[in-house]
Amino acid sequence: MTRPEWINRDVLITVKAVPRPSRKYGETVCVAGVTKEEGLIRLYPVLFRDLPGPQRFKKYQWVNMRLRRHVRDSRPESYRPDLSCFKPGRFVGTSNAWANRRELVLPLASESMCQIMRLQEREGKSLGVFKPLTVEDLLIEDTPPEWDSGRREILGQQMFFTGPKKPLEKVPFTFKYKYHCADAGCPGHTQSIIDWEIAQLYRNVRRARGGAEIKRKIREKFLDELCGSDRETYFFTGNMAGHRNSFLILGVFWPPSGVRATGGLFA
Repeated sequence: MTRPEWINRDVLITVKAVPRPSRKYGETVCVAGVTKEEGLIRLYPVLFRDLPGPQRFKKYQWVNMRLRRHVRDSRPESYRPDLSCFKPGRFVGTSNAWANRRELVLPLASESMCQIMRLQEREGKSLGVFKPLTVEDLLIEDTPPEWDSGRREILGQQMFFTGPKKPLEKVPFTFKYKYHCADAGCPGHTQSIIDWEIAQLYRNVRRARGGAEIKRKIREKFLDELCGSDRETYFFTGNMAGHRNSFLILGVFWPPSGVRATGGLFA
């Protein structure tokens, strides 16, 4: 099979998922972003914690990189990045009520999660952004506090090859949004959240306040604030390789309600 050619792109990073053990890559992060040419794309694998400090990009930061179509991933939005040449650039902030971020993200929005799933069946769509109609709940479920033996082995092997670093901590919860999308026939959705930021919030609250406050503080942030009535909430979603109907919530886009963006696309 002929490998696709490398192409150079400026990518606005919009999604950074929690790191996960991977038997093939050791430890990986699913990253998604926006390009002028392709729209929404998935970057995989990204060994984020192994990147040199200056290359550790933030969400909503432009990154210049080489990438090519991922030959082992049939999802049309998947690209393999060249990890040796990440060049983080300008950060797109939230001034002017998120106007610049809105200009970049909202033109890519689908009508609903149900529409994205129909497009998946018809043309393989595996990545999208949409506005939920109502968000009913944030479910927080307990899971074992430690990695199982197989994942501990994977992480131990990676440490052997990459050298010492802070062990990858397991978050002892799963987080799920329960919501209805804007599709007229929507039966309701319950989808896991794998946003890096919810895992980091867990760690921050645990350090500052201890276990008793964790669930309450996460609900306050990810349900009451991010999905509040004063916010125009959108969800980034993507499915899993090999599980085309298993869509996850990759991140939340939550600009203030009732604000019109004023910039130009990719200005």
